[in-house]
Amino acid sequence: MAAPCARGPRRPDPVEILTFAGGPFGQNTLLVVCADGRTGLLVDPGAMTAEALAEARARDLHIAAILLTHAHFDHIEGVRLAREETGAPIHLHPLDRVIYDNVVQYGSFFGVECAPQPPPDVDLVPGTTLTFGGSGFEVVFTPGHAPGHVMFVSTSEPVAIVGDVIFAGSIGRTDLPLADFDTLMESIHRQVLTLPDETRLHTGHGPETTVGRERGTNPFLVPVYGGEFA
Repeated sequence: MAAPCARGPRRPDPVEILTFAGGPFGQNTLLVVCADGRTGLLVDPGAMTAEALAEARARDLHIAAILLTHAHFDHIEGVRLAREETGAPIHLHPLDRVIYDNVVQYGSFFGVECAPQPPPDVDLVPGTTLTFGGSGFEVVFTPGHAPGHVMFVSTSEPVAIVGDVIFAGSIGRTDLPLADFDTLMESIHRQVLTLPDETRLHTGHGPETTVGRERGTNPFLVPVYGGEFA
């Protein structure tokens, strides 16, 4: 496992992240308003994609990209709608293509009917920085919940979009096809817990939290931070 990427000093940056939660799995679709106030990013378009797009229209935002932390069906079910309405390129780590391309079969694992989605346009490369509308996000590889899971860490303020790696008081599931518990725990320790305590974590389900809060209170992480990974 590679060592965590070095992250330099941060400066204030007016990135705004709006959460649209809903659907049977309570998934969070995120609309990122970039620093220029005119550019938007749609992250993990799920059941609330139409509502997120409506907000983007109300703010007259140009959606520059559709970013996927991973390809589980509840995080991609709105990709087609988002792509048809915005024309924005779809970004996904290539190790999650096997899940993305088999979303119909994957949904059946949960008894959910899923539709195929448009193919991704851009392979996410860990360690690179995506820059849109004056805002930068580092692509950080965080496998475990899914083989190609990534998170997007702001390069200018203590904010990270973490998908289903970690939640307020919990962690991502690993009782799923291609998931692995040990890999997930390694990702959390090496990539999440190395961020500053004040870093706000925008998760794929549930409320926003912080690194410090999870380090100190998350029942899955306290023994990790003080145990074999310390």
